Amino acid sequence: MVIAEFLLFILTATLGGMCLCFSLCSYLLSGYIKKYVQSNEPTTKYLLTGGASSSTLFYGFSWLYGSFGGEIELQEIVNGLINTQM
Repeated sequence: MVIAEFLLFILTATLGGMCLCFSLCSYLLSGYIKKYVQSNEPTTKYLLTGGASSSTLFYGFSWLYGSFGGEIELQEIVNGLINTQM
């Protein structure tokens, strides 16, 4: 079970790195042409929106991690989410 979780974390980190690389490239490409002043505003907005969404995602992950007492047992987390009364 420990090896499965380790592989899951490696795959998740790889996927996150790939998405991060794509995001950074798209941020740079949106403001690539510097002679057009109009490209600066969307680039700034895109960068701020991406930063805000990433920070919200990490806040949610930390909240989820903390709400289950810092345990990494995925099956217990799934069972806890299923049994939660909304």
